[in-house]
Amino acid sequence: PAAGATGSSFAWINANFSKQPRHYHALSRLGVHAFRNLQQEIGTELPVQWGGTVEWYANPERADELRRMARRQQEWGYPVRFIDDRELARLEPRVSPGKTLTTAFSELEGSVDSAAATRVLLARAQAAGAKILYPCGVEGITLNAEHGASLKTTQGEFHCDVVVLAGGVSTQKLAALAGAHAPLVPSPGIVVRTAPQPKWIQRVLVTEDSHFRQQADGRVVLGDDYGPPATETHKQLALEPRDFPDSSFAELHGERIRAQAARYLAPLARARIDKVSLCWRPLPKDGFPIVGFAPRTTQMYLAVTHSGVTLGPLLGDLAAMELLDGVQVDLLEPYRAARFA
Repeated sequence: PAAGATGSSFAWINANFSKQPRHYHALSRLGVHAFRNLQQEIGTELPVQWGGTVEWYANPERADELRRMARRQQEWGYPVRFIDDRELARLEPRVSPGKTLTTAFSELEGSVDSAAATRVLLARAQAAGAKILYPCGVEGITLNAEHGASLKTTQGEFHCDVVVLAGGVSTQKLAALAGAHAPLVPSPGIVVRTAPQPKWIQRVLVTEDSHFRQQADGRVVLGDDYGPPATETHKQLALEPRDFPDSSFAELHGERIRAQAARYLAPLARARIDKVSLCWRPLPKDGFPIVGFAPRTTQMYLAVTHSGVTLGPLLGDLAAMELLDGVQVDLLEPYRAARFA
């Protein structure tokens, strides 16, 4: 459980500026609210932290883009506002932002310890009667309009009415076993986790070269800029390695990413790095989720998205409605797999 992107993800719960056009922003915003509802249902056992996102830029082009996108989200009714350095210092007194041209505070957002949350949700599922099997590799999928779906796995054969493919980066290969098309593109990211530290920051912080947050257990989670540099070494990522070629590569990336964030949070420079993850994130070909029955069948349901953390609780609710109540939820119409057929 949580062995893929879930366990290594930055795990930011947001409907932030990249969530465009409006229908995708609206879906993401509902995802944030669904996470809040899930936390109310489960309680403090679910390791979610709220407090919002503070994002700032000194580069004139990125600062202008931030201002433009924040204005658009304000027009859509999203709770984001511009703040000055004095308010940033009040919100995050340990942070030294340096020069800022535009700073925006998105109040609704938060983050989650996604690996720990997975364990909580699986325990709840088991308590409700679900059977959890792992490791269990899927080797074949047969769909039959009269007899449902049959799964050939490393733990035997299983028969069911409907099989739901929510396998992250493996979804494309799993769907192909049954002749369905769920096109993904490679989306590598590097995420660093420190050993537990004193409580330094309360929110998700986003800058030109780094984004970082701190979990309830004290670990600081650090992300790189939003794409790998165009070097020969990074071109090898197109081959989709499962991990770094050796530990020295991981250490170099960890130190680099920690140094980027330490420009803004000085104590980080002394924080021991606990883990450096090469995170392969599921990214559908056009950037938007793929949710719903595969074309020409009601025996296989697909659920794969780049924003799996933000949208997970919402898509779980909506998929359950479609599967159990036999309805088509109109919110999901832009995201059907048929658009790739």
